[in-house]
Amino acid sequence: MTSVLKRTGSRIAIIYILAVLAAMTVSEPVTELGKIAREFHPGSAFLTGLIMSLPSLVVALGALASGYIVDKFGDRPVFMAGSVIAILGDLGVIAAPTLQLLLAARLLTGIGYVLASVGSVTIMMRVTSGKQRTMALTLWSTTFPVSFIIPFLTAGLADWQGTWRAVFANHAVMTAIFILLALFSLPKPDLSKSSAQPSRFAGLGAVLKSPWPYLLGLANAANALRLTGVMAVLGPYLAGRYGVNVYAVQRLNVIAMACSAIGGLMVGRLLNRGLRAHLLAVFGLIVSTIALVAIVGAPIGYEGSILTSWLYTFTCGMLVGMWALVPRCAPSPASMGGTSGLITQLTLLGVLLGAPWASWATSTPNPAPMHILNVVTALICLACGLPVWLRGVGTHPSGPHGSQAAAEAK
Repeated sequence: MTSVLKRTGSRIAIIYILAVLAAMTVSEPVTELGKIAREFHPGSAFLTGLIMSLPSLVVALGALASGYIVDKFGDRPVFMAGSVIAILGDLGVIAAPTLQLLLAARLLTGIGYVLASVGSVTIMMRVTSGKQRTMALTLWSTTFPVSFIIPFLTAGLADWQGTWRAVFANHAVMTAIFILLALFSLPKPDLSKSSAQPSRFAGLGAVLKSPWPYLLGLANAANALRLTGVMAVLGPYLAGRYGVNVYAVQRLNVIAMACSAIGGLMVGRLLNRGLRAHLLAVFGLIVSTIALVAIVGAPIGYEGSILTSWLYTFTCGMLVGMWALVPRCAPSPASMGGTSGLITQLTLLGVLLGAPWASWATSTPNPAPMHILNVVTALICLACGLPVWLRGVGTHPSGPHGSQAAAEAK
């Protein structure tokens, strides 16, 4: 059994599942927000959405700092510690008697998320190499959309278990199981080679002075706000508008988030085949904006809204796939870690705001706030993203190190 766990494929699978469970710290309450609000009476739809997205705040503020922690203590201990802290956050939510303590527990969960997230991608790179590493990191990039699939797939399970708190208990149990598997599977870092490992803080000063990471990060943030916000409110919104069962919508959202992952993976392949990034991104932006207008404002019915939501998440996923352009934004190959960290922090700001703003926008029968949110985020995405989408050729950075990055990618 131990030898099976130490195979590279098993290690990739365990890292990936724990990374998905870490990302689930954001999505785990998505199907239970209404029940949580009825118990704690947050007082506003915005605050209800914040219950879901609060862990994103920690990632938005701490992704770069967690890179320093990984540099200092190693990827495996930080990865494992982050997963354990996420469990402690779940237990805090389960025991929370007040909204204030619940929010504090969600912040603790966020600390676990950021440590596990940065640790997971670092250890993924350490246990793989060559083309296997490329595929493993492509797989890792799907962790966030996949993290929504599990809550939607198990929608209604908490009802059967008798309390919304069961959602957090289930997540804690699943995380604990895979932590145990990871203990027997994942290798410890070779401390004798630690000095040769590149630091995630290399070239950080140049990264912070460059406009390109900020532009791509803000474009990703605007798209993340649209995608996570709509996914947070789609079930209750369609249930209220068409009188359908909210859990039926949430189970179908499994397909929606799968479409998002497929859209992102497809963009990666198309970029490698030479298609221009700006054509793919602008197509995804236009179609997703029109699709959301149809869902919110057009009389397309329940079935039409579901099908259109799949188109919406697929084309939003195309914009998520623009993560492949991170090399275009790095001042040098050595600063890729810092560039990725900064873009991640900005992207998670969008995740943080998505559920609260979408909850507020759909809290009244007037569709105007949702239309405004849709159009404004689309314009921000276009204005910030277009300079990056048009920069260079392929998925590699322009400048003297671009050819080197391209050669390494091959």
